[in-house]
Amino acid sequence: GRNIHEKDLTLAIALQAAQELRRRKIPVALTRTEDREVPLEERTALANRLRAGVFISLHMNSAQGYRKGVAEGVETYILSHSTNQSSVQLARLENKVLKGSHVDASGTGGDVPLILKDLLLGANLGESRGLACALQTHLVEVTTSPRDQTYRDRGVKQSLFYVLLGADMPSTLVELGFIDHPRDRFLVMTSDGRTRTARAIADAIAEYRLARQGDLAMRSRLSKCPVR
Repeated sequence: GRNIHEKDLTLAIALQAAQELRRRKIPVALTRTEDREVPLEERTALANRLRAGVFISLHMNSAQGYRKGVAEGVETYILSHSTNQSSVQLARLENKVLKGSHVDASGTGGDVPLILKDLLLGANLGESRGLACALQTHLVEVTTSPRDQTYRDRGVKQSLFYVLLGADMPSTLVELGFIDHPRDRFLVMTSDGRTRTARAIADAIAEYRLARQGDLAMRSRLSKCPVR
């Protein structure tokens, strides 16, 4: 069969999510609208320049450290100096793929002061958690059935993703599923699956906006996702 590229799938979903957000009168900007490489610093710089309300980075996972074809489901990340080993391994993989610097979670690498400096300024961490909670909740809903929801809900987590560093606003990295799991792959390769995923992202952003605008019930709901 033909090769499946993460960058093509995530771009297709991002384009649909942007269309859905604009239909709801929510302004949105994409870091790319075609197949081209955008340096990490340019992504957050664009968001900062536009004074964006949120910054979201979309990805597909792969079974690093798991048996291929078994690991599945959705997980959403916020920036943190977590040393959870699986999260650190995923961060290293994403940073490598995105041509970022190597992350040394032991605290001895030259990049750690930059990370800690950013975290010290990270008043957005609580807001990022709320955004991540909204995204995780809606994406789990559209990708699972009631009988396997817990199994596929991989949770809100925290790790060292360079693509999130430097953002002046709440930011998250979303792993939409495992590209090497049949069900996850089928979901993002079908038009209906991409549409449902894009709408879930738009629904999550709309809910987060309500919380930011003072909806106390929504704010309470988005504060209850545990961070693993």
